[in-house]
Amino acid sequence: MKTKHALLIGALAAALCPALVNAATLYASGQLLVPGDPQIPPGQPGHDDSRENYLFEIDSTTGDATPISPVTTGLPGALGGTADGTLWGWASNGLQVVDPSTGTTTPSGPVTEFFATGFDVTASGVGYGITLGDDQLFRVDLSTGVASAVGSAGAVNAALATAGAVDPDAFIISFGSVGDSLYGIDLGTNSLIEIEPATGDASVVGVLGAVDGVGAGIFSGYAGLTGVDEDSDGVHESLFGVVNFINPGGPVGSVRLGGIARFDLSDGSWDLVGLNDNVIFFGLASAPVPEPTSCLIAACLASPIAFRLRQPRTTPNHKEWL
Repeated sequence: MKTKHALLIGALAAALCPALVNAATLYASGQLLVPGDPQIPPGQPGHDDSRENYLFEIDSTTGDATPISPVTTGLPGALGGTADGTLWGWASNGLQVVDPSTGTTTPSGPVTEFFATGFDVTASGVGYGITLGDDQLFRVDLSTGVASAVGSAGAVNAALATAGAVDPDAFIISFGSVGDSLYGIDLGTNSLIEIEPATGDASVVGVLGAVDGVGAGIFSGYAGLTGVDEDSDGVHESLFGVVNFINPGGPVGSVRLGGIARFDLSDGSWDLVGLNDNVIFFGLASAPVPEPTSCLIAACLASPIAFRLRQPRTTPNHKEWL
């Protein structure tokens, strides 16, 4: 009978605490195109198209994006998340904390010399970014917001030249971390770059142009990258990115599509996970999924049950729990 009780308790826990398919929530800063209504008189609100900025929550299995903040302004184009669920951003040459529910940002450190659109936080909680212009890797202490250079500028250009690029002029637009490596996309060659966080040394993943894929109309460009911990082991195993498309078979400016991509770190290519109409994305970050409240309920229920089952029976007619 004890075996039966154990099975029942296990079934209860499984029902209340289903295994998490996604071990992380993806967040993206982006813009939603709200089509105008031609029935509204010209010059009146709502006649013309409008654009609204939001923080989006993204399902990494479908790519579906849902606005979770009010309409906002000033969201960082570069985002990163930590294991405690904090959402970080890098904007105006400094570290910021982003409130996912409101989209508001709070400075969290001094203004620095490092201007970057690529930023991510490793699974161990260290921030990294890479500057525009000279592609200087820098490390950020999240407790103080202080940033310091790692290695020397020019490592990405050297890697591109080694891979065969002629007169390379690197432009790293996005940044993510997986395992012990950092990754960025060079817009000049459409290549995935791997960077060593301790030294700043760089190399091209696969071949030049490996990320130059088109799968949903006319490809517009890449935006953010982020590492994702998909199995809750405290390590980023996968690299996700946001990719944008325009004009898929329609007139100029008619449709925007914000895509979610999963990258292959063996060759630098990517597969499209999903698309969102009338959306373009900027920054991307991941953060752990909070433990469901039902798991706490299951724990509370299972504890007294397990304790009661361990007690000896006092009479032959003692009723069984469950």
